[in-house]
Amino acid sequence: MILLEFGGTLLRGLGITLWISWLALLLAAIIGMIVGVGRTSRSLPIRLIAQIYTEFFRSIPTLVQLFLVFFGITFVFNINLSPFAAATIALALEGSALMSEVVRGGIQSVGAGQREAARSSGMRAWQVELYVVWPQAIRVMVPPAVGVYVSTLKASALASVIGYVELMQTGLFIRESVRGGPGGLTVLVAVAVLYVIVNFTISQLGAAIERRSSFVH
Repeated sequence: MILLEFGGTLLRGLGITLWISWLALLLAAIIGMIVGVGRTSRSLPIRLIAQIYTEFFRSIPTLVQLFLVFFGITFVFNINLSPFAAATIALALEGSALMSEVVRGGIQSVGAGQREAARSSGMRAWQVELYVVWPQAIRVMVPPAVGVYVSTLKASALASVIGYVELMQTGLFIRESVRGGPGGLTVLVAVAVLYVIVNFTISQLGAAIERRSSFVH
């Protein structure tokens, strides 16, 4: 059976997909945190820069970003990026724009009255942020942050267009090797099922974290 023959290859492709999407999400979380905080800054220039960054990278299709990073950086800076590096950067840029909205929404979900009450009790500004704002904001951020990761993982399938071999490209290679037909369809269905299993698992983990966070607090 074709899945017995190529199952290990598909699982390796899945591992590569998980690796690049996790790495991209880590970078996206760091950049998105900075940009998201900038979106809530009292400084108008900082807010404008953060908003422009968010709208720019959120509006460009993933496929276009992949080409811009892979070919654009090579052309402008004369740096030969590997498909892995280019895909990671492109996915991180898009993910960071989405994460910045998650962070902004989480911070703004904490009412101004709670900040004022904390300040009036003698807490300093950094203490208000650390002990009052962020614990509540993180609970709000968890569900949409999970959604960003699922979106990033699915978008990683497009990395094949610049030569990066992940799960989708692995499935296409196997399909070509068996010359399409029922076997090729079986491989594509298996790829789809693997995406469903992983994304469903991630969604359930995110829901569990959210429930636990709500219970603790």
